[in-house]
Formats: sequence, C-alpha cells, structure tokens
Amino acid sequence: MPKAISYISAIIILALIGIFVCYIHYFSFDFPYQDDVTLLEFINITQNTPWNWSIFFESLFRVDNDHSIVIPRLITWIDYLIFGQVNFQHLILVTLVELILILYLLFRLFKRQGIHLVYFIPVAFIWLQPQYHEVSNWAITGLQHGHVTLFLLASLLLITENKAYALTWAIILAFLAGFTFGNGFIVFIALAYVYLLQKNWKNALIVGSCLIFFFACYLQIYQMGQAAKFHWNINHIILSFLGFIGASAMEFPKIGLLLSWIFGFLVLCIFTFYSIDHGRYNLKNKDQGTYLGILSFILFSSGLIALVRSAENYTIYSRFQLYAALSIIIVYLHLLLHINKRYHPYLLIGTLLYAIPFYCLSFFNHSNSQQYQKMSFLADRINWKNNQSILSVSSGFLWNAKPIIREAEKKQVYSMSYPWNNPFQDQVSIPLTKESFKFQAKEFKQVMQQKHATWINHYYWLEFQHFPFNTAFDKQWFILLKSTNLATTNKYILPIQFALNGKKNFLSMENYRANYGSIKINHESLKAGNYKMYLLNLVTEGDPSRNKLYALNQVLQVDTSLHRLILK
Repeated sequence: MPKAISYISAIIILALIGIFVCYIHYFSFDFPYQDDVTLLEFINITQNTPWNWSIFFESLFRVDNDHSIVIPRLITWIDYLIFGQVNFQHLILVTLVELILILYLLFRLFKRQGIHLVYFIPVAFIWLQPQYHEVSNWAITGLQHGHVTLFLLASLLLITENKAYALTWAIILAFLAGFTFGNGFIVFIALAYVYLLQKNWKNALIVGSCLIFFFACYLQIYQMGQAAKFHWNINHIILSFLGFIGASAMEFPKIGLLLSWIFGFLVLCIFTFYSIDHGRYNLKNKDQGTYLGILSFILFSSGLIALVRSAENYTIYSRFQLYAALSIIIVYLHLLLHINKRYHPYLLIGTLLYAIPFYCLSFFNHSNSQQYQKMSFLADRINWKNNQSILSVSSGFLWNAKPIIREAEKKQVYSMSYPWNNPFQDQVSIPLTKESFKFQAKEFKQVMQQKHATWINHYYWLEFQHFPFNTAFDKQWFILLKSTNLATTNKYILPIQFALNGKKNFLSMENYRANYGSIKINHESLKAGNYKMYLLNLVTEGDPSRNKLYALNQVLQVDTSLHRLILK
C-alpha cells in the first residue's frame, strides 16, 4: 500500500489516543468513590510510628470482598510516598497509562502478522472509548482490571515469543495478577491452555502446579466477601455469560442485549473451532495460540462473573465491558490471521462499519453520565467540607466511609478541601417564578441483599420537566439547600442530572443534554429541617462572582423520624 495510507493510518490512531487521553483527564477527579476508601484504609492502618512491617504486610495481603488487592494497594502507597498524600486522580492516570500500554501490546501482536498498519485502525476505535468507564475513570477498578489485562497480555507475549526465562517471568506475572483482582488467577489457566494447545505437557504441568501453589497461599488469607451470590439459575448464568462476552453491542439501541448474546455465542464458537483446529494442524502458530489464550481468559472470567453476579437477573457491568471490547478485537485479529489476504479489505471495511458507530455511540451514551459523576464528586467534596456528608451514595455507605476519611484527614493522608470555589459564599440571589421551574418528588425503596446482610436503600428523585436555562454540556448546574433555621448552618449542594437528548435531536444541532432531568437525594444523609432551594450555575474556575444563583419558591422538608422528604 502507498506510504500516504501508512501516514494517514498513524495519524488516525494517534488522534484516537489523544482524544482518549484528553477525555479521561477531563473527567478524572481526586475523590475516593465507594470501594476506593479501602485504599485509604490501607494507608491509614500502615502509616504509624514506629513503622511496623508486620502490620504493613498483613494489611497489604488482606482479602476484601473476595479480592486480595495487593497491587492497587502498593501503587496507592507509592503515590502517597511520592506526593505526601493519596491523590485518586493520580491513580486514574496510572490506569490511563496501562490502557495505552495494553493497546501497544495489542499492536505487538498485530505487528507479528506482517500486515499493513491500516488494519489496526478498528482496534484503536474499539479499545479507546468510554464504554468501560468504570475502569478508565474509577481508581480502584482501573488498578484492578487494567493490571490484570496488562499482566495477561505480557505473559502470553513472553511465552509465545520464546524470550529468555519466559516461563519464569510469565508465572511471576500470573502471581501478580492473582493478587490484583479475583479473576487474576485465570491468567494461570490461559498460560496452561496455550501450552496444552502446543502439546507442551511439561510447561503446562509446571503452570498447573504453580496455580495449585497459588491457591494454597491464597486460601490462607481468604475470607468470604459480600458481593458473591452463588445460584443455579441456568438461564441467568448462560445468558449473562454470553452477554458479558459480547457486551460491546450494548451501545446499539433496542437490539443491544440480543446482539450481545449473539456476539458472545459467535466468540464461543470461534474459540471452540480454532482450539480444535490448532490442536490438529497449527501447533507452531504462535499468533493463534496467543489469541486463543486471551479468549480462554475472557471466557473463564465471563463464566465466573456470571456465576457469582447473576443471582437476580442478567447483569452486565461497565467495568467488565473491558473484556467485551477485548474479545471483539481478538476475534478480528484472529480472522485477519486466517482468511486469505485478498479478503482482508472486506474484513477491514466490515469491522469499521461496526467499530465507528460503536465508538461514536459509546461517547454519546456515556459522556452525560461521566459529567454527572464528576459533578457529584465535586458536590461531595463541598458537602464533606461543610457537613461531613457525602450525598452521591446511600447513607449506609456514608457511615462506613466516614471514619476512614476522617482518620485519613487527621493523619494528613488525604484532604477533602474545596476543589475550587466555595459556592456557599454570600451572594445575591435572583428570584424565579414558581411556574418557570418546579420539582416533583418521587420516592424509591430498593431492597439490598448480600450473603450476610439485608437493608433498604431509600432515596428520592426530584424531577422537573422544563429547565429555564441553557443546558449546554459545559454548564454545571446544581441545587443549593440552605436551612431556614437561622440558628443552624446546614447547607448542601446537589448536582442536576439532565436527561440525554435524542440522537436525532442532537444531530439536528440541539443541545446534547435535554431540558428536563432530576436530582437524586439520599435524604437520610441530610439533617432534619426545612431548606430553601436555590439553582446555581457553578463556575469552577475563575472569578466566583460569575456564579449565578436563582432562588426557588419551593421548600424542601426532611423528616428523619419518618424517613421521608416533602416538597412544599
């Protein structure tokens, strides 16, 4: 192919990397979201005087919720040593580097096939998108799933490229994966599977023995967690299993779930066919062995997830869609390896016809929720500074997290200072008529069940049907609550979640966000009383006088004795 196509391909791939880096950086925020507090807890426990190595290693290898997260804890500890405080935005950026490294390792696999760079463009489109935002923008899940995937690819590349001491290094990486997240031990299975395909019984036995040794060590520290719920609903297990594998198709409206099942079934069929084919005819094909090893990891991981996470219904989580994207990429690279080169352009065009709409829909579908999450984190930091309260999560989580965050602040391990401007600074409010902006309260109760506990997640949505101002994506709108009792200083800030505008409306140059939406209130985390309500356009950088405050006529009443919220 002409050199011009090589240059254009390189520019497209680098541009996609640049967009992805800027996107993650824009939405990342220094805030301990949910399970992130376990990383703070580790630093709290270990930062004592005098230093105690016994406590450090005991806390480092402790199992939380079925996972021994040694690697995420070590990275958090290193961040603390370097910067003097834990910064969760730093941890997200570490994950970003990992995701780019994974793309590089995929390129290493691609390059071994000796085909033109243009054929790598679909891989960049499928990988560099926000469908798996729970990995790319959540510190602890990023450090878990990012590292496991990185260790998987690196170990398989080592053993299939016949590097010096490849087996030794691959086993070390598998151990590291096992002490990163619960499904990390499956890296051992992927390595053994590749050796079995090659009929290398000796190395397969060595890897299997190391897996047994890993479990022997792991069981010494293992404690049963809360999240896993084993069940025997075969329908849920099978459809969740297939859905996890093909979950990239979830971006397509209406047909997403059915298409994900179809994709999952096709990936399973391709894996089975080429595993048999490899065992019969292609023992020396290192590329096919690597691809089948990666698919074996994805299939075993999806099966494990489906078994322990699908007790009530079919469940597809954003954090596991990382593996769904990887499965499509590996199948595409695998087909490039097997079909005749004269059909490569048709495969490229067909894959791009899927990859480009998927890429665009992924950004369209998830950017709104990413913006809302960032606004929630900003509001949580402000609410913590004012009230020692976090309103983006249920009250049960708040009571678990509060002592950890307090201790971290006391030890100066972490600080929840104002991120930018204090929105509660005195400013003149502009009155709004009751007809121009009005809420309706809707109550929700959700029974939360885990193996050892059951509780009620009780909250309200304040819904509105017409927003009187511009809902452009760069506008950050919040609701301020100020107590009507002058003797108290109870003040809270809550982000407004706008609905996503229709795709046709968006393409016709309307706003990305619709002019209606809602505010979620975990009211049990608010102090009892009556609150005046204000609409705030918060300017996070620059002159605080640019903040616009509008007074609403409605009053919010929080009754903690009856556990309810009333609009007046």
